[in-house]
Amino acid sequence: MQDQMLTERGMFGMPKPQGWTIERIVSLMAGTVVLVTQVAQSGHVSRLRVLAGWVGANLVLNGALGWCPMSVLLHRLGFVTAAERERQNYYTT
Repeated sequence: MQDQMLTERGMFGMPKPQGWTIERIVSLMAGTVVLVTQVAQSGHVSRLRVLAGWVGANLVLNGALGWCPMSVLLHRLGFVTAAERERQNYYTT
């Protein structure tokens, strides 16, 4: 029974992604903002430091509490968390 609940495996035994979860989107967006800020900062735009600081603070908040403003927004837009996806997979199998 336990073997049937396992997700399909891809390369290197890693589970195949079943779409984008909130955790993945938050990390992707934060990394993109930080990279763009670093590239654009070569032009010495000081306002971008504030943006990078805001993103960093939200990453710390997300890491410590599992919550950030972007995750709330994405959840309201209909994206699911990894835990919600696991519950859906558990009850459908």
